[in-house]
Amino acid sequence: MSNYIVLVKQVPDVTQITGNALDPETGTLKRGVLPSVINKLDTDALAFASKMRQISPGKIVCLTMGPPMAKDILIYSLTRCADSAVLLTDKALGGADTPATANPLAYAIRRIVRDMFSGNDDYAVIAGMQSVDGDTAQVPPQVAEELQIPCIAYATDVEFIDDKFRIKKIVAGGNQWVIPKTFPYVITIANYEYPLFASFQRSRWANKFTVTNWSAEDIKPTLFGANGSKTRVIRVFPPPKSARKNKQIFTIDEFVTELMMDYKKGGFHSAFETEGTDYVLPSKRAGDPFNRDYEFTDKEMTLFKKVAQALSKLGVIDVHQLHESLVDKIQELLGEKTPKRMILEMFEGYKITQPAYAGDVWVIAEHDGEKTIDVTSELLGKANSLAKSLQVKVGAVIAGHTCRHMSDGLVAAGADDVHVIEDELLKEFRPVPYRKVIAEVIEKHNPQIVLFGATPQGRVLAPMVAYRLGCGLTADCTGLDIRDNTRRGAIAILMQTRPALGGNVMATICTINSQIQMATARPGVMKRMKPEPSRKGNIIEHRAALSESDIDFDIVSTELSGGSAKLTTADVIVSGGKGLRNRDTYNKLVSDLSIALQEKLHCQVERGASRAAVEHGFIDRIHQVGQTGTAVSPKLYIALGISGAIQHLIGIENAGIIVAVNSDPQAPIFKHSDYYIIGNAEEIVPKIIEALR
Repeated sequence: MSNYIVLVKQVPDVTQITGNALDPETGTLKRGVLPSVINKLDTDALAFASKMRQISPGKIVCLTMGPPMAKDILIYSLTRCADSAVLLTDKALGGADTPATANPLAYAIRRIVRDMFSGNDDYAVIAGMQSVDGDTAQVPPQVAEELQIPCIAYATDVEFIDDKFRIKKIVAGGNQWVIPKTFPYVITIANYEYPLFASFQRSRWANKFTVTNWSAEDIKPTLFGANGSKTRVIRVFPPPKSARKNKQIFTIDEFVTELMMDYKKGGFHSAFETEGTDYVLPSKRAGDPFNRDYEFTDKEMTLFKKVAQALSKLGVIDVHQLHESLVDKIQELLGEKTPKRMILEMFEGYKITQPAYAGDVWVIAEHDGEKTIDVTSELLGKANSLAKSLQVKVGAVIAGHTCRHMSDGLVAAGADDVHVIEDELLKEFRPVPYRKVIAEVIEKHNPQIVLFGATPQGRVLAPMVAYRLGCGLTADCTGLDIRDNTRRGAIAILMQTRPALGGNVMATICTINSQIQMATARPGVMKRMKPEPSRKGNIIEHRAALSESDIDFDIVSTELSGGSAKLTTADVIVSGGKGLRNRDTYNKLVSDLSIALQEKLHCQVERGASRAAVEHGFIDRIHQVGQTGTAVSPKLYIALGISGAIQHLIGIENAGIIVAVNSDPQAPIFKHSDYYIIGNAEEIVPKIIEALR
């Protein structure tokens, strides 16, 4: 008999975001405009828990943290399958980032186990992989880290054989069946499409049920609220205006002609990472001691320039001349209502020239056992840019069974130092042993910045490493820059920009209350360096202090695709989704169109697929495009029968041209396409092929 704790979250319904839902100046969501709903992946988690209970009976308790109105999603959970529900609500818990959210949840879990399970540790914590409002996927792994229990990420199915749960999870290029070695453990759900429905009887019972309410005082967390957070949002703004044409197509021949012209023009425009001005440390800036041209916003830079001009008129040429008596004169010269407090903050900031952090810039390399994956080179390119501004070195950490042979490639890609950790117990990726060895090396050398790829592996490893080291972590970054926040006394800090709310807003975040700044970055966004085989670097070997007790789950089988898919280097990708209905239709339409495009354009064309198409067996997982597959950036991406789940859209946003064919006029992918055709792919694709030929 096992018990189950399901983490659920109330989120805004981002599928209903329209122009009036966002503040045009700040990009923030207007409160009350969108309805609140239960996070979609958390409904999958509920269904997954229900399946586990069917095969191993026990109690299901739902837990959420939020305002009093979050009780609604607990009632929803009770109508489906939950036996009890706990609402963690307290103003003191508000304003929390992911570690300050994970910590109270973990302490609440401890109390649930004590009070509701009579101290029985035979339980599993089940949560959706991520929530649609944040998309970080950080909270469940950090809950696991606080509880010091294993985390099994990206689960899609479960069985019960020989009195043990077997869990199917997504891995790079395939699936894996694993058996947790001991209870308790955390499971994150990537997909489980077996919806639960409410009966009239359960609905009546749920609405009369007394939900347990706990405050911060009831659970006594050690990290919570804004004060316990390790990151701070310093700017929220609308995303760059889409360069997508959003053109509906009615005539196939004209469309193909226009598409071929666009393809030959090239002109890929990324919505994200762009080349900015290289940062210069204050101590290296020539001339004016009041030069603050590297502030984190244009507004701050403009204000500092105005104050510098006013100081010049007053004959102030040195920071030591700054005094409170100058404030009134500066306000008069500015001719605007600049608060006295703000000017005094600027005065104090002018006196600070030393960077807020010290140490090198590191990249955590990821590999397939033979070679490092593309995002590692991209991160090393970005790390070089950051390190150049900070005048420090670039380090790379690579861990595995045998991985030293990849060191030269890391040096060629930009690393000055390569830290190698080899151990037989690192042959397969498991979060706990990898977290242990990587955290130990980071703690020993104390870099100021650590970057991970926002891959399925990085999105579970990075949160655990960051939580273990007590550091802030920003997920899924599309921009990383060194800038100052002088008024707060923060010089040369990492500004981490990422999309949120399903890509409807952008947020710039900085690390606080941490010795190290950590971030995961989206694949395909950062610019890699041209490899230099002649570069020299230092290879530093580390011993991994691992034992069998660190192995958190046994791997029963790994099902990898037999072929290969060069999605990251393809010029054109033709992808199919669940809308193609079956494997035969997928093979015919995707393959025929791929061949026609290859003959027409004389380029590399690869087949892709949505997660749903892979789950339905249309093609092997190695072809999956998206957040739990491969992020791609081809010149041309064609989506057939793909509706456009946010995880898929994230994976294709760096494509040059996007074409979508779908029979649903409301398919979300249309808003993210250059050209779209409303219609049945089985009728449309042959017409496109005929026009190409």
